Amino acid sequence: MSKQITADVAVVGGGIIGCLIAYYLTVRGIKPVLVESDAIASGASGASGGWLTPYSASCDPRVIALSPATLDLHWQLAKQLPAETGIDHRYQPITYLRCAFTEDGIRRLKEWYRQRLSEGAQVEWLGPEAARHLAPQLTGEILGAVRSDGEPTVDSYRLTVSAAQAAEKRGAKIVTGRVVGLLSKPAGGGASEPRTATGVRLQDGSEVSAGSCVLAMGPWTGEAGQWLGYPVPVRPRKGQMLHLERPGPTEGPDFEVAISGFDLGGSILPKRDANTIIGATREDVGFDRTATTEARDLLLSQAVRLSKKVLSAKLARQTACLRPLTPDQRPYVGPAPRWERLYLAAGHYSEGIHFGPVTARAVTGLIVDGKAGYDIAAYDPARLLTTPAATG
Repeated sequence: MSKQITADVAVVGGGIIGCLIAYYLTVRGIKPVLVESDAIASGASGASGGWLTPYSASCDPRVIALSPATLDLHWQLAKQLPAETGIDHRYQPITYLRCAFTEDGIRRLKEWYRQRLSEGAQVEWLGPEAARHLAPQLTGEILGAVRSDGEPTVDSYRLTVSAAQAAEKRGAKIVTGRVVGLLSKPAGGGASEPRTATGVRLQDGSEVSAGSCVLAMGPWTGEAGQWLGYPVPVRPRKGQMLHLERPGPTEGPDFEVAISGFDLGGSILPKRDANTIIGATREDVGFDRTATTEARDLLLSQAVRLSKKVLSAKLARQTACLRPLTPDQRPYVGPAPRWERLYLAAGHYSEGIHFGPVTARAVTGLIVDGKAGYDIAAYDPARLLTTPAATG
């Protein structure tokens, strides 16, 4: 049965971005409606490795500059959300080693290391012996490594669910339904453009009327192009991961240091009170979320180069998720071009969990204060109108 719902803000998408936007809006006294077509954290936010790093995608300096702010917000959320919901989302600072196995890998890793130093990151160059002393389970024939202590981990599913529950406790409403269009009116003077968003329309005929709207639909954000009048080139890229059971009392120590192959691929990411994660593939296969044996074999072969301990570990499960990717590997965050009271917040690829808090705070600031409070110029959706598809 169709319904008529009224809200201060309509937020479309129940992943980490949408749930944190709903939460921060309620902190500011705004009562949003959060619309999700499936279940909260049913997409990439529920299956992410939960690694808080700005270095897994483009390493754009303008994007990396937002990392200290979002890490500070993560630290605050690690205290605030468990107090409000009782859900421990397993925030944990860890040590991370990026390892190089080839001469070309050493060259590129040193370039990466120097760039991080210039940005003020807390990183350290290690020789092979120092790296193995820090991570005894590292058995690969590495030539060098970079240590980082500023990239924590979280349980992304628990974080997303906790944010949604905290928002509900503060007055947000969660609605299940597929959004199929925008409600709008001319912005003024009867002109066809720009238009003002006044809500969203659901597949069952229901409507959510709202003073502002936010589209945070992850890899499905591309569907909004037909509503906005220009393409929104966000597409899915599949990532598969393996989850290794924690060792039993007689099976030796668990991994304590995260390690990855900078040049040969593969990563091993220990999690607090949870399975160790082996990741991750990057597959352009559309919206296919099938877990494959080919990906499993590839991930295991890469992980074994790092540590032979993988061979004795028990495989608990294999997961696959779709990450939202834009052509320039920068998300679209901010006012939608040619629209009033409509905002985009999508396209973070593999860094959505990491940049979720600063994105949500920025969008909240735009809605409530008229300004983001952070320099999100690199995220500006205005660049959507400079693509050949948008202007042609």
